[in-house]
Amino acid sequence: MFGRSFFRAVQCHLLTQSKFELFQRRWNHVVKAQDAREIQVPVPHGNIAGKEWGNLGGYPIVCLHGLADNCDSFEPLAPYLSERFHYIALDAFGHVKTSHVPPGSPMNYWELVCYIKRVIDHFDIRKMSILGHSMGGSTGFLVASLYPDIVDRLLTLDVIKPVCVPLLWQTQSKAEAIDLFLSHEKRLKDQKYPKSYTQEQLVNRYVEAMGGTISPEAVRILMKRGSKATGNGFAYSHDPRMMLPSIMRFGLEEQREIIKGLKCHLKIVKAKQGPLYEPIEWLEEFKAIYQRQCASYEYDESVDGTHHFHMHNPERVAPIVNEYFARL
Repeated sequence: MFGRSFFRAVQCHLLTQSKFELFQRRWNHVVKAQDAREIQVPVPHGNIAGKEWGNLGGYPIVCLHGLADNCDSFEPLAPYLSERFHYIALDAFGHVKTSHVPPGSPMNYWELVCYIKRVIDHFDIRKMSILGHSMGGSTGFLVASLYPDIVDRLLTLDVIKPVCVPLLWQTQSKAEAIDLFLSHEKRLKDQKYPKSYTQEQLVNRYVEAMGGTISPEAVRILMKRGSKATGNGFAYSHDPRMMLPSIMRFGLEEQREIIKGLKCHLKIVKAKQGPLYEPIEWLEEFKAIYQRQCASYEYDESVDGTHHFHMHNPERVAPIVNEYFARL
């Protein structure tokens, strides 16, 4: 009824179709940076939000942003990064689209680490690397120290060590920090709070708060995600409690103890005009610790720029990032 040539033709067609579907599946694994997909990881009071792009079946690199920023902090850098990896950029605890903790709860610095571990467990990640800017780099140091078997490489942008909380200029005592928190709680009940602004006012206020070290163009990128409609205008969408002095203090002695667990490969990329935050002797002490403990340690201060240099000059920062993670 049917000759051998017919069956051979059918077999050839099925084989070709199978190869095409396999190719299509592989291609569908790659999400271009400009098409980054929203992700949500459940927590008891809502979700951790973020974006993912790159090779969704590839090795995971978790991207952590700085204080009062959001995962769009990596938007300018993303198109320059290798598509070999699976990039998971998160809105940090207390920030933007990640669900804020219920009213009445003080902000706990350690929740930053707890949230990352929730993401690790959700995606069943056995090995990963971290790309962290500022507060995100501080968080990366802690995650890598507490979970040395999970974090293979850590690359921090413009931060040298976990920053002590409170920072040196946050001189309030614990009692003062508690009183400020309770005072803020009362303000939240005021119908006139929060105030609303135009988008451009939000941008200008952000630039001013950063001492002019971030460009208005970079802030406009952040405000696409980092603002919300309120009243007759807009307000910042991060939890304002993140900006209060911490009640739970995180001191140098505790950092020295925690950092003993740091074993991963480490690279610090410091912006030439970036802030140091802490006394130089503390920074040099921790650099010496990294040199002794880490699988490898590199310090790079070759890139001109201020604190948000990864947003201002992504074409200069990306080659350093790509070369470092290409060694995986």
